[in-house]
Amino acid sequence: MTSTASAVDLASALETVDTWLTEYISAKHPEIGRTGPICPFVAPSRKNRTLEIRLRLVGPAPTPGLVEEIARSSLREYELTDWQGTNPMLQSMVVVLPDLRSTDTGLLDRAQEQVKDDFVAHGLMIGQFHENCEVTAARNPGFAVSRAPVPVLAIRAIALHDVFFLSGRPQWFRTYQEKFGKFFGPGSTVTDPLLVERYREGERAYGS
Repeated sequence: MTSTASAVDLASALETVDTWLTEYISAKHPEIGRTGPICPFVAPSRKNRTLEIRLRLVGPAPTPGLVEEIARSSLREYELTDWQGTNPMLQSMVVVLPDLRSTDTGLLDRAQEQVKDDFVAHGLMIGQFHENCEVTAARNPGFAVSRAPVPVLAIRAIALHDVFFLSGRPQWFRTYQEKFGKFFGPGSTVTDPLLVERYREGERAYGS
């Protein structure tokens, strides 16, 4: 065990993440702006045995390049994982960085921004969560939804509601459109008017 690892209580970090996933991410919240848990995939993913936890240490002097490489290597690891369960939509990975200090959490924000293009191109979402994260809920811009007691990156398959997060760039929207555009065509079964509105905005911005 390295001196860095011995200075970090890994078991405690994992226990804290497990509690956060159970009591926060998998729970309802009055400020989320909709019914259901903050993330509707975590509980089913756990039940399906397709939620993988990974630990990564950054050391005492993490650099932007190191944290970005951790994110990029997580994409490779996700794709090489021998997943249990049968539903690929429930395949999720949580990468825990227990020694990333509060003063360095901005590196996680930067890394997520740098790698998002590659993840989306592979049909995946990647999100950062940490105690200083300013990412807000799609339906409530006043609620900083992505706060976590331990810094983590969360990876999962792109889902229908991700139009909220994929309408900012044409290549993101086109990836989303290829997968879910059929649900917004004639006889659409999408009943959430805000989803439909955001999808139509993307069509107008980038072409149907």
